[in-house]
Amino acid sequence: MISKEERHDFILIKIQKERKLAMMDLATELGVSEHTVRRDLKELSDAGLLRAIRGGATLRSNIPFDIYDRNNLDVMEKQSIAEKSITLLKDHQVVFFDGGTTTQAIAGNIPENLNLTVVTHSLPIANILTSLPNISLIFAGGAFCKSSLTMQGQQTISTYGEIYADISFIGVCGLDLYRGLTARTLEETAIKRVLCKNSMNIVAATTSNKLDTPTSFLTCPASDISYLITEKDPSDHILQPYAAQGIAIL
Repeated sequence: MISKEERHDFILIKIQKERKLAMMDLATELGVSEHTVRRDLKELSDAGLLRAIRGGATLRSNIPFDIYDRNNLDVMEKQSIAEKSITLLKDHQVVFFDGGTTTQAIAGNIPENLNLTVVTHSLPIANILTSLPNISLIFAGGAFCKSSLTMQGQQTISTYGEIYADISFIGVCGLDLYRGLTARTLEETAIKRVLCKNSMNIVAATTSNKLDTPTSFLTCPASDISYLITEKDPSDHILQPYAAQGIAIL
């Protein structure tokens, strides 16, 4: 009979390849009960090696929390995402920009001749947009968060709550079809939720390494997302489950 150590090795190798595993499939492949697999996944989750979810497991996100550490990650991928994202922008739109390095890349690619009203609580994004002559900028102030260079709190939420946007670019901490669009802190989640609530179109713009790696706090169900934009070709197999749910893939 296969040992626990062998089962753990099998699970860890498989999840690196497939990113998301179903408990029922693992039980069949390993020739053990679902109860045994559930116990294995809990032990591996407790050790920080994966994230146990209902019915299986996903990769645990290893994206750094601090924005200074994230600025130099996946630079080419974020540029590709930005170039795709700006195709959604049209003159006279009202646009929400969430904080994050990917949304910063999008802001940095906005053409000078585009006429937009932009609302953001991100200090770096506000600084980028001040140089664009046709951008009307509304800064959602509040309490300053040093790790994300964004404003937080009720003042920030209230500003967004009074405005309706044509489109919002949401900073993605994790995205999973079952658990939805997720964030790492309650403070971030509160802001992201009002952005989503007051937007006609929700854009999840993210590097593909954040897919199927949910974090702790729900922003919105995956079904609420209008567009998913990654660095990958829209036909890539990892994106097809999202397309099957009616999300437009760019």
